[in-house]
Amino acid sequence: MQDALIKIKQKKQEVRENSYKIILEKNKNIKYLFIVIIICALMGLITPLGNTPYTYLLKTMQGNTTQNINEHLPIVFWDNLPVLCIFILIIGLFTFTKTKVKLRDLFLLGGLMLLTIMSKRQVSILLVVGTIIFNKNLSQYINSIKLKKYLYDFTKVISNFIGGTLVICIVAIIGFNIHKDIKDDKFVSESSYPVQACDFILENIDLKTARIFNEYNYGSYMLYRGIPVFIDSRADLYAPEFNGKEDIFSDFLDISNMGMEYEEGFNSYGITHVILYKDAKLNYALKVDSKYKQIYSDKYFVIYERL
Repeated sequence: MQDALIKIKQKKQEVRENSYKIILEKNKNIKYLFIVIIICALMGLITPLGNTPYTYLLKTMQGNTTQNINEHLPIVFWDNLPVLCIFILIIGLFTFTKTKVKLRDLFLLGGLMLLTIMSKRQVSILLVVGTIIFNKNLSQYINSIKLKKYLYDFTKVISNFIGGTLVICIVAIIGFNIHKDIKDDKFVSESSYPVQACDFILENIDLKTARIFNEYNYGSYMLYRGIPVFIDSRADLYAPEFNGKEDIFSDFLDISNMGMEYEEGFNSYGITHVILYKDAKLNYALKVDSKYKQIYSDKYFVIYERL
């Protein structure tokens, strides 16, 4: 019996050392990882938000906010060629080379790639975390094809004074070109956020009695200026899964896209004023509606008062 156990252990060791692609490592410290996971799970109880840390993902997926917000939408490779190239490089490295990858790295990188396909917002995480794994295995591949010597020579060249100066100059030129296009930009873009329109609201509208209908993209800026909003970029707060009341997010979409009679929606929420982008679909309807009076207009935004 003892001999059989020894042979099994030897066989497992041989498999680990001579694996074709995936490196299996037995780590005695894995038990401490489970302790950290349990502690992190219990930390969710120390919050004034109740069970939100445990139910947030489930509630978000049950609602319709993720299907209508651009950064939550699935990646479309044809419209994101850089991401497609990243996927090709990763798959190519692990498929068509003799590089061996650790099982933990494979699961982590595979999970990040799956999350990226499911949601655009995960691209940044893939670049930050996935690059570490990719570079580690790329280095392994370079060593296997005997390019290490040439890389060492290249490192010596760029590490001396001339090479370092050249690298600094290249980085400075790239940085200048990036900065040059935005150096004259204002801190807040008036084409995206209603800077002047908010000035008008604060000076001419009584916020204690007014209820303003606004659009999703600039609600956060209006809050920053101290103006109560109909909706802002914290979409979850406006879904019934979280507020337990109205589906404000869906109503906003229906009103903005003319999917429902806007007058009916405004009545249900007691709207007194409406602020819109000038190219908004709803603006073209309110412009010819005698029940609405235009009280403000600039190059990008317009404000109506309901009569």
